[in-house]
Amino acid sequence: MPTWSHFGHRKFWLQRLAPLTSHLYDAAERGVALRSVVSQRRLHAWGPTALLALCVPGCGHAPVPEPPGTVEHVGSAACAACHQAEHDAWRGSHHDRAMARPGAASVAGNFATATPHPGEARTEFLRSEEDFTIRTAGPDGELADFEVRYTFGTAPLQQYLLGLPGGRLQAFGMAWDAVDGRWFHLQDADLDPTDVLHWTQPSHNWNTMCADCHSTGVVKGYDPKARTYRTTFAEVSVGCEACHGPGSAHVQAASDERSPTTGILPLRTQPVQINACAGCHSRRGQLAEGFTPGKPFLDHYSPAFLEQGLYHADGQILDEVYVYGSFLQSRMHAAGVACSNCHEPHSARLRAEGNALCVQCHNPAGRADFPTLPKGDYDHRRHHLHGDGGPGSLCVNCHMPARTYMVIDDRRDHSFRVPRPDLAVATQAPDACSGCHQDRGSEWAADVLLAAYGTPRDHYGPTIADGRRGLPAAEIPLAAAAGNTDYPALVRATALSLLAGYGREKTLGAVAAGLADPSPLVRIGALRATAAWPPGPLWELAHTLLQDEFLAVRVEAVPLLAPLLVDLAAEQRALLQDGIAEYLDVLAFNADRPESHTNRGNLYVATGEVEKAEAAYAAALERQAQWVPALVNLADLYRASGRDERGGRLLRQASRIAPDLPEVLVAYGMWLVRQDRHPEAVRLFARAAETPRAGDRFAHIYAVALYSTGQPRQALLALDRGIAQRPGDEQLLRTALGIAQELGDKPRADEYLGQLQAASAERPR
Repeated sequence: MPTWSHFGHRKFWLQRLAPLTSHLYDAAERGVALRSVVSQRRLHAWGPTALLALCVPGCGHAPVPEPPGTVEHVGSAACAACHQAEHDAWRGSHHDRAMARPGAASVAGNFATATPHPGEARTEFLRSEEDFTIRTAGPDGELADFEVRYTFGTAPLQQYLLGLPGGRLQAFGMAWDAVDGRWFHLQDADLDPTDVLHWTQPSHNWNTMCADCHSTGVVKGYDPKARTYRTTFAEVSVGCEACHGPGSAHVQAASDERSPTTGILPLRTQPVQINACAGCHSRRGQLAEGFTPGKPFLDHYSPAFLEQGLYHADGQILDEVYVYGSFLQSRMHAAGVACSNCHEPHSARLRAEGNALCVQCHNPAGRADFPTLPKGDYDHRRHHLHGDGGPGSLCVNCHMPARTYMVIDDRRDHSFRVPRPDLAVATQAPDACSGCHQDRGSEWAADVLLAAYGTPRDHYGPTIADGRRGLPAAEIPLAAAAGNTDYPALVRATALSLLAGYGREKTLGAVAAGLADPSPLVRIGALRATAAWPPGPLWELAHTLLQDEFLAVRVEAVPLLAPLLVDLAAEQRALLQDGIAEYLDVLAFNADRPESHTNRGNLYVATGEVEKAEAAYAAALERQAQWVPALVNLADLYRASGRDERGGRLLRQASRIAPDLPEVLVAYGMWLVRQDRHPEAVRLFARAAETPRAGDRFAHIYAVALYSTGQPRQALLALDRGIAQRPGDEQLLRTALGIAQELGDKPRADEYLGQLQAASAERPR
């Protein structure tokens, strides 16, 4: 993906607003039903130090209300008396400046300028003493003045939060370049206010997308009836208690001369540090608020897997995924390395610059606290194969290559991977060597590394790449990867989730083992693998996960098992009803997001409550009129309830919003078929089959449509294109064989038959 921000890529916004957005159920037979889950905070144009928001003036300044007798937030200033050095290190850090009220000291941008847009419009940045205002197009497209309520972040860019009615704070779509001193657009300059990427849209809403990580002790305070926010926080920025928990008991203990650790969480071990940091330094969906570092991450958040569009197939960063998912893949994580080994926790600065940071461990003497670490002189040309002092000699350039987000913000990959140019063809992923030696290419780089270091170890990247494409040959390797305990849990979970595109006959054992795996991430992946399974066989394997230790696992199990509700025995029904109630609580917390209402509608469809489902989809569209999953699912609900004629308008709208999503094109095409508008349908099926995300299903639908409209030879050409993308696909081959035989084309029929026999011979018995 290029260096666009999240908001800068409309297609990605439509596909990835939620962790599980755009799951598909049997498009050929019943239209397309898209499943979205709770909103994913990390879809915004702001960096890890940029996004906030409060509500109307006065709300958000008071501490978050807490029940009597519980610990309370006391503010970072209360910590300084005893922890002056740590407090001084924190002052001025990215955490300290994650969000601030505007003033001469906090505003970096030049508020005495105007920036032209295409046409006659322009944005003006105005200042009057301590008041900062942005004059720009608002929700109605008309120029208006918007007060800057807060600054967001500090470097390399700073954004600004503007207020809208209903307690909304919105991150403006232009930012200040703190390095080169200029205003720049994070998205297209001429977006219409109805565009999902416009700064006034939910995609830029601080209350739900940003506040949880850019302030301390946040309570969203959403009123679903009034559809307003009264968001509050205990401290405007990321303070001491964001990492150590509310401090009132600790302060009281210190004054009573009791144990100095009473009521506060020391962050000394790797698991505790990762748990504390992951909530904000991850791509994830929020399940509940109230997280403090002493509580389990997976009781409040559901992290993204190595999903297409987020990560390259080999696990390298692609979109803005932050650190958690990358670090979990690393050998550093497996060895017990903690965040604070490299980052000073209070200032957030690196503990050393350049290679000195890495050689504190990677040196001839080794390091006592990491006894398995190989010893050696890694800061030497014998290792890095480059001249001393050049960019190729820097450890991070080979092992932590950077990508640029938000136009100017370089972020390094924290998977600390060995460059693998040998995987480039199979995974289509970049490699650090070819990134610099662009004139040489991946094959040359692979030969150099082979000569220097020998044969590289086995890697999961090609298997993940093939699984994303749905290649038949990937099914067994995915199952093997899922069971390979040498692989990181996140990789195994991802492999399991990709098995959702296959049948369960060959991979039942791998999925069953995954459902009982010690890792909660693997259990989640195994649940996702069963998305297309009949609910009945799934109950015996998965019903215990309704009582899993972690909320993130439990809420994955509920929608899969919900269709069984009416057929279960009383005790089993009670168990599932408890799970459904908890699932609905999660959706209620996210009631400001269209994803939440879409998932609620899907749940009601599963339990046969059609009227409730229709109301839920309508509620999703009230919150985001361009929310494609709700448009498609509501249209499918109309079809299933005998009101198919009403779905055409919704599907037409969805196809205009997402013209490159094959699921949407096929759904609309199937509606056109049902209206006997076959030529229009065939054109849509053709577009679906030609999209980059097209798989065998879309090629098959297009080919069948061509055949059904009297174009068998064109159908064979479409099937050939599909077979070229998915060699060995038996559905495509059987369809092609039948058409070739009907046409009397024996050479082609023999070719298809040979490929079928080869595919059958390679299939495990």
